Amino acid sequence: MNNLIEFLKNNFHYFLFAVLLVLCLLLMGKSMSYSHYKFARVCQAVTGPVQKSWSEMVHTFSLGKENEDLVQQNIALMREHDNMFIVKEDTTLTRMSETDSLHRQRMRLYDYTFAHVIFKTTDQAYNYIVLDKGGKDGICKDMAVTSPSGVVGVVSDVSDHFAAVIPILHPDSRISAQVSPINQVGTVVWEGPDPRVAYLENIPQHLEINIGDSVLTSGYSNIFPKGLLIGTVKEVMVGKNASFLTIKIKLATDFSRLGLVYLIENQYKTELDSLKAGFKTE
Repeated sequence: MNNLIEFLKNNFHYFLFAVLLVLCLLLMGKSMSYSHYKFARVCQAVTGPVQKSWSEMVHTFSLGKENEDLVQQNIALMREHDNMFIVKEDTTLTRMSETDSLHRQRMRLYDYTFAHVIFKTTDQAYNYIVLDKGGKDGICKDMAVTSPSGVVGVVSDVSDHFAAVIPILHPDSRISAQVSPINQVGTVVWEGPDPRVAYLENIPQHLEINIGDSVLTSGYSNIFPKGLLIGTVKEVMVGKNASFLTIKIKLATDFSRLGLVYLIENQYKTELDSLKAGFKTE
């Protein structure tokens, strides 16, 4: 015991040094951790907004890719609608039905693609739309143009990389349409200036038309397939000719927000036009 006490007395300064060293290291570690924490907070404050902006930019590009994938999926679904086909049995062409017998040959009449609007007007007497695709992308004159909501118009001119569209919001626009559920055929025209409203003409007065009835493409042209939504009945009036009604319709497409459009090509339009050119009109 005396030897232990003597040893501690002789080496006390070494033990004191060791204790103080450990204490200093602990204090330094605590101080360095706090400094590191403060430095990290400063870095976070500086780089945080940059990281957020970068993340948002990456998300935007990723979302754009996701949106394009969704567009392609929508096109794939729309391409399979019944109004995209006719069926051929012997020498007779009739519209396709899922219940038709298997010996009938289904033939694609219409096909889809898409484009983006790069310029448009909605408040002019003669409005027009410019698309970011043209002849080199397979776009051609007289293709039907629709939005995810409804009918937009018709391609009027094409260059290599761009296409011009005459929308419903144009005095020269004439779209053959029918009112569902009675299926009476008339013509949709735009009289301005409201870009949300058009008119359905040439509907006989004796027919019962109700507010909210759907106005659809008739399919009687070589441009629009049958059954595409144009708008809904908003108001029914007696026309200038008392034998017919003038029907105000609320357009399905919101032209003020139009960005993406689908283009529909009748793959046999040239052949059909050639046949129609031989018809006598008088």
